[in-house]
Amino acid sequence: MTNAESQNCSPGILPAHQHFIDWMKAVGMFLIVFGHVVGAPFNQFTQPIYPKQLGVAFFVFITAWSLANDGRSRWRILFHRLFPVYFYGMCLALLLSSLFFLLKDDTNPSNYLPFFLGINVLFNNFPANPTTWYVGTYLHLLLFWCFFLRDRTIATKHVLFVLVCEIAVRSLLVTIEKSYIAYMLLPNWGTVFLLGFLWFRKGDEANRGPLSYLLPLWLGCFALWAYVTNAVGFDTSFPFRKLSEGFVYPALTQSLLVSFVYCLNTILFFAIARRLPPLRMVSFFSRNTLIIFLAHMPLIYGLAPWFYSFFETTFVKKAVLICTLYVGLALISEAINKILNIKALKARVWHEIESKLAL
Repeated sequence: MTNAESQNCSPGILPAHQHFIDWMKAVGMFLIVFGHVVGAPFNQFTQPIYPKQLGVAFFVFITAWSLANDGRSRWRILFHRLFPVYFYGMCLALLLSSLFFLLKDDTNPSNYLPFFLGINVLFNNFPANPTTWYVGTYLHLLLFWCFFLRDRTIATKHVLFVLVCEIAVRSLLVTIEKSYIAYMLLPNWGTVFLLGFLWFRKGDEANRGPLSYLLPLWLGCFALWAYVTNAVGFDTSFPFRKLSEGFVYPALTQSLLVSFVYCLNTILFFAIARRLPPLRMVSFFSRNTLIIFLAHMPLIYGLAPWFYSFFETTFVKKAVLICTLYVGLALISEAINKILNIKALKARVWHEIESKLAL
């Protein structure tokens, strides 16, 4: 039994902080912001998905890892993970409703769907604030772990079973033109989620083996993948790019490739991240990813045209906007967390719930 596994067996133990999680969160969040601002021509490197979706895959993977590394009660884990998401998410939804009601007489009601048992995943479109779709999926991932995976040992056979189910469900939904549901539904992220538990069982092999070949390998995979998939041909459909005509089972092939891209890139970057040294800057961005994630899309919609008017070169426009969103929102998030002391608030609310319900 690894040290991490022994921690998981002990009740009430907080998960140990591992700096590769900071790297995966910080880089994952950057990929999401980068993907929303830049897009093409980088989309060709991850076909049939988009680069920003790798950021989501990173978050799903480390969610599983940290769940496996957490010895507290399942209900306490659920509360402590969901409280900041719901608190900041609902605050932002209310703020956007107020602004849009004043400006456009529209309250953006779809922004509230993710906070009602994640029912947004059953609608074939994103909420008005697009990135909040993940709130519903995140809830479903946690509930799936709580009721089906808690205290279970995840083996390779389980990952393979979920992989088959994932490919089948996704291809079916794409075939009936429910691609957004296919993207948001739990099975789309099932394999990456279980890989987090599987790799946790293997133990944290931080700094074992050279980093020098892993980064070039990952970048080389991007280049090779772009070369191969450009020859095959994909359109610009969203959230999954469709194969060009001529394939007998296009939806099934597309679904298989989606899972392959998710898993390959997540595992490769995980191998890189756990060999990287801890950095205060990376930790800073990591702990502020939630507010960056929730708020960056409304700011892109509202500020991008005005922001771009100050610059002439497209590259400069987008580079400065990315830095402004990523760094600026992180600084705002840091200030908000210090003013509100969300950890203390969360602890007080949990104490009240625990005392009344005896959880």
